[in-house]
Amino acid sequence: MLGLEKLWHQLHLTGPILIFHSPFVSLSYLDHYEHHPLLLDRLVAAGQRRKRPRFGQLSSWRPLPAPDLAWGLTVSDRADCLFKSDLTRRAGLGDRGTQPASLYGWKLYQFASGWTALSVYYVTEYNDNIAFVALPQGRQDEWLAFLDLLVETYKQHLHQHGRGSIEIVGVATNPRDLITVIRQASWNDVILPEGTRALVEAQRRIFDPTILRRYAALRVPRLRKVLLVGPPGTGKTTLLKAEGAYHARRGGRVLYVMPSAHNSDGGSAWNMLSIALQTAADSRLPTLILVEDFELFVSDPKEQQIILNTLDGVATPDNPAGTLLLATSNNPEQIDPRIRDRPGRIDALIELGLVQDEKLAVRFLQHLLRAGYREEEHAPVASQLLGQPGSHLREVCLTAALHALEDNRTAVLAKDLLWAHEVILKGRAAAAQSERFTPPPPQRRGGYFGKR
Repeated sequence: MLGLEKLWHQLHLTGPILIFHSPFVSLSYLDHYEHHPLLLDRLVAAGQRRKRPRFGQLSSWRPLPAPDLAWGLTVSDRADCLFKSDLTRRAGLGDRGTQPASLYGWKLYQFASGWTALSVYYVTEYNDNIAFVALPQGRQDEWLAFLDLLVETYKQHLHQHGRGSIEIVGVATNPRDLITVIRQASWNDVILPEGTRALVEAQRRIFDPTILRRYAALRVPRLRKVLLVGPPGTGKTTLLKAEGAYHARRGGRVLYVMPSAHNSDGGSAWNMLSIALQTAADSRLPTLILVEDFELFVSDPKEQQIILNTLDGVATPDNPAGTLLLATSNNPEQIDPRIRDRPGRIDALIELGLVQDEKLAVRFLQHLLRAGYREEEHAPVASQLLGQPGSHLREVCLTAALHALEDNRTAVLAKDLLWAHEVILKGRAAAAQSERFTPPPPQRRGGYFGKR
């Protein structure tokens, strides 16, 4: 405070001075946009392109050396960390186009309406980021308008950098590998009944301008929430990744939310999903949010009210370009009925079940055996594989190929498929009998020299 006041007089700035804590404005993990060089430069450039300046328009800015009374407080500009190119989250190994965080230090701002402000941004001994601003009394409303213009500048930057992107929200062991897997996924690897596939593809209509206008006319947030349910191995994860790749190729934004219960990147699983919903709205791009194990995100009783409010529209971030939340669950019974069964909180439940149709089983064999598939040899086996998830058919084909190689053959025969099918079922049945693997309780032993 004293440092700002002394700096004000050293720079011969006139008029009564007002010093206050600058409001914290942020739509991401980035603190205090008024101290980020990229956003400041872009706001200045935007003002130069306008014939008439806006209220709060910045005309120039520059860093300042610390005054004598700073007592070592932020004596030079420095950044706490690096951010991803879109400024939403901290950068990681292998990221490109990274940007520094907001710079600690002292800054001077010149405004188009002819006044000057000073600000200092620093970290306290309690590791809190704090910014104070000094300006002429009566200019505080214009300072707030300036901060609002910076928020708009940030949204424009986010919009520019989000097209066709795939991002991980939360903590992933190998985020670059996961992004690569999603980007390389294909709907050719998704084997579903035609009706189920058509129902999934129909959810894309949330991005149609006609539908978006209808949502807006009804004053409903432009967010569609779809839950894919079914036993493990029925292709839900494969579908999610294939839809993510499809959406990114069409220029949309994809956010894959990690389901870990507590992320070091921001708290609970629900908090990660909440961040993704807000990021989607701020980007104003058609955004697909992918979530696995949805029950993990909505299970904390302490968060139930905000979850309900967010999902039913009361506190839902609204994306003008549309947001599709595509989630999966192996255990939908673990989801609160107020979420699962209430129309509007979940807009559509789509079941991905076991392979019950012989024609669908044949399609799996054709896809998995590729060029090695022969109708007369392999189609008759399809009826023997019904009642199983798609992952079982995949393992049958892989195990059958290994069995054929043991017999010095590259061609997979029907007998290989049937053998693999039986082996896998027997192994699964044995694993289900857990008591077979439990050691017997130790027999009571006699005491020393046989005494008890």
